[in-house]
Amino acid sequence: MTPSSFAGQARVMMQVIYNSDNYYVVEYSDQHAYELVDKRSERGMFFEGDGAARFMDFMRIAAREDASIEHVDDFLGSFDVLLDRRVVH
Repeated sequence: MTPSSFAGQARVMMQVIYNSDNYYVVEYSDQHAYELVDKRSERGMFFEGDGAARFMDFMRIAAREDASIEHVDDFLGSFDVLLDRRVVH
């Protein structure tokens, strides 16, 4: 048997934790990081470290206040000014 081409490489575990017509949020659990993407503008932001922890704290608060898609999208819209990475698909 030949070894897998992934042998010895770090695995990046990712999970989409929020998905609407306008935004999605991906969690990278191995990196303790999150990615926010605005589907309309095709721009995103990658949060790591303390920034990732604060982002998720605020995300939980927003969802607790009102878990509707409209409310969460409004909350995520407040980050639009920070979305500095072009999304390629």
